[in-house]
Amino acid sequence: MEFFDIQRKRNVAAAIAAAVFGVTMFLLTRRYSGINHDSVLYLGQGLMQRWPEIFGNDLFFAHGSQDRYSIFPWLLGKALAWVDPPALFLWGTLASSLLFAAASWLCLRFLLPPGQRYWAWLGVLCLPSFYGMTSLFSYGEQFLTPRPIAESLALLCIVQLLRRRWTGAAACLLLAGAFHPLQALATFLIVWPWSVMQDRRWLHLAWLAIPLLALAVLGIGPFGDMFRQADPEWVARLRGNTPQLFLTEWGASDFRMLAFDALLLGYASIALRGPFGRWCVAALVGLAIGTVASLVLVDGLNLVLPAGLQLWRVHWLAHWFAMAAYAALLFDIMIVRDWSRALLLVLVALLAWGTPGWTWTMLALLYGAWPRIFSPGHPRLKLLLAWLFGLGIAILAVSHAMTELTWFKLAHYRLDLYAIDRRLLAFPLFALGLPLLAIFAWQRSPPARRMLLASALLPLLSVAATRWDARSPYNHAFEQNAFNPDIFQTPIPADAQVFWDGEMTVAPWLVLGRASYYSGAQLAGVAFSRDTAIDGLVRANRMMPLMLESRGCQDRSRPYEERMRCHISDSAMEKACEPGPKQGPDFLVLSYPQPHRAAGSWAIMDPVEQEPAITFRLYRCIDVMQELSGKPQAAAGDG
Repeated sequence: MEFFDIQRKRNVAAAIAAAVFGVTMFLLTRRYSGINHDSVLYLGQGLMQRWPEIFGNDLFFAHGSQDRYSIFPWLLGKALAWVDPPALFLWGTLASSLLFAAASWLCLRFLLPPGQRYWAWLGVLCLPSFYGMTSLFSYGEQFLTPRPIAESLALLCIVQLLRRRWTGAAACLLLAGAFHPLQALATFLIVWPWSVMQDRRWLHLAWLAIPLLALAVLGIGPFGDMFRQADPEWVARLRGNTPQLFLTEWGASDFRMLAFDALLLGYASIALRGPFGRWCVAALVGLAIGTVASLVLVDGLNLVLPAGLQLWRVHWLAHWFAMAAYAALLFDIMIVRDWSRALLLVLVALLAWGTPGWTWTMLALLYGAWPRIFSPGHPRLKLLLAWLFGLGIAILAVSHAMTELTWFKLAHYRLDLYAIDRRLLAFPLFALGLPLLAIFAWQRSPPARRMLLASALLPLLSVAATRWDARSPYNHAFEQNAFNPDIFQTPIPADAQVFWDGEMTVAPWLVLGRASYYSGAQLAGVAFSRDTAIDGLVRANRMMPLMLESRGCQDRSRPYEERMRCHISDSAMEKACEPGPKQGPDFLVLSYPQPHRAAGSWAIMDPVEQEPAITFRLYRCIDVMQELSGKPQAAAGDG
């Protein structure tokens, strides 16, 4: 009995060490970069809930916003009454990330046998998480939005389904929909095929299409847009500002990721039988439904509601299964010590994820045919291939490291400006390879050495926790000055519209607590409102001369002295500030001096050099127009 108690304690200790190690790798590879990307939009939605009188005229909200489809903005608005935005978004991101990691483990625990499940968990946490238009979206994203919460609830829905708890599964999926209906709908596209595979009676859910079509015909609610076509002008704005809605706008790298995931799911459905294999089949079916429907209904017919539903988002869960499948397949190969085939699988993935072209497909076919070609003989050929595959992997790894070292050098070897440790870990070979080496070291070590390895986890976790907050000095400056409308030493009325050059939506919202006049990020809701698209076009046309000249002034190919003398022309300033039937901005914030009188300035200091890294200057449009009255026009770039 005493032996079993000791063995149980050892198993518990090993489980704790494994969990700590997984979380450590998750924190090292998925770091917090501040309030950016889509978290800026949700910040705005929270501010709108808190101060509708200020943000009601903001372009993002003036014609309606997608915040009405989620409870998250309401919760965020309530939380902002008690917690400052920087702290709320920092700790909220950490909590949602850990929730996603925990839900992923629980789901894989019911899908895969011991050993495989832990490797699959590390694969989900450490391997590339990008899906859809890969430059924009990733599952378990490292900033605060409702998506990671909805994704965690979706994974818990799968757990409930595996345990045959239908009510719990429905509750999890409905709650996921309350946070982010698009991620929940994407999950349903995979859950439903799986349910049909278990019991064909689930096909009767298709009858729900009849009342939905009736609502569409009657024009009730959002369903009225089911058969409504976006006009050419609206479509042009959608393609220009939200290209992710159209599969025909995706790049080659996006389709490489999609194709590689499909191949992984197809192969895993055969090689990894049991519950996980069946879910891979369901993921393939759901992926086909979502992408084909999006291609036909949105790219082909330009229907408004399908564009908003973004059925291609089914790729998030399909990609999650694909990353788990990849790690599980690698586990099976390494257990039987087929090193040449393991190296081939690593090389295929590195090529699919990181290099242009489709060369990886030939190697993927070789991987699939491997058992028939090389089983059981050809040891010399397999050894030769192992060396070739290893050489290819080494070349890719060295190339990645040298590129990152070049960027680190350009950042003056400063970790606060360029987190080279995270960038190196972004390479999948290092992100998953280091944990696998640690696992092998643990398995081959006697109990005493295992205690030594376990004790090393605490300092490693401390480093991961310390390095997890990877906000740049630039982002720190914005967040440390949250809700400081007097930062320019000039009163800015609560109803003022501020244009902050450089697509800085977060600056007027977070720092000044004022409406932003125009930025590309504010057009994220054009799929839900044609009026937003048209108003955005009007504002863009007004500000475009200024923005184009600003980009020219900041062009690094121009000589430094010329850039220092550069400023916006009088004609572009007048275009931006002139009165008209459509309201223009009340204030402009530019990052270089103008010949016009500035109403105030704010310098962000370099924390190391203790010199201004950038100085923003505030210009009041009324003052600009008064100065330009009767003044000859100056050419752009004149000093």
